[in-house]
Amino acid sequence: MSFETALHNPQWKHAFLELKETLSLVLEGLDFAVQHVGSTAIEGLDAKPILDIDIIISDKELVSTISEKLVKLNYINRGDQGIDGRIAFRQTNAFTPITSESRTWMEHHLYLCMVDSIAVRNHLLFRDAMLNDAALVDQYNMLKRSLIAEAGMTRAIYNERKTHFVIDVLRNAGMSEEDLNHIINANLS
Repeated sequence: MSFETALHNPQWKHAFLELKETLSLVLEGLDFAVQHVGSTAIEGLDAKPILDIDIIISDKELVSTISEKLVKLNYINRGDQGIDGRIAFRQTNAFTPITSESRTWMEHHLYLCMVDSIAVRNHLLFRDAMLNDAALVDQYNMLKRSLIAEAGMTRAIYNERKTHFVIDVLRNAGMSEEDLNHIINANLS
């Protein structure tokens, strides 16, 4: 099975900052934060070259307004995909988000998240734990590489074994068992 992972690329941060600037201009005047999450946000970590970006809001009333603005930028609203407090958006093509420059963008997954959602706590706690512990980054890289090298590896097994590592990191970082169970059920079901 082919897995598209790459050595960490410092350009990923630059690509995120460009997207953050564009999204911030479109959402100007609204109360939100934009965070780079996922493996591409962690220096030194191998990753699929796809950015994960959270737009975080505290006012549920903004969901409709922000969703409409993102759809106008050519994102596809994929709904919550079974994860409470989070709406997933996907690029229609490499020109999404549409801007006056008609430029191409790095592939990315965009999520609109409530600030108190388990999804946000998961993303930020994991990212921050990894950013603060180079040994964890090394362990995660070794795990990913060993899984990819295993004969007969499937995407499902790969994701399951990675999820166990993520859960251990989150548990050690102080996430509650109740929240961890939500994450396990969402990732392994």
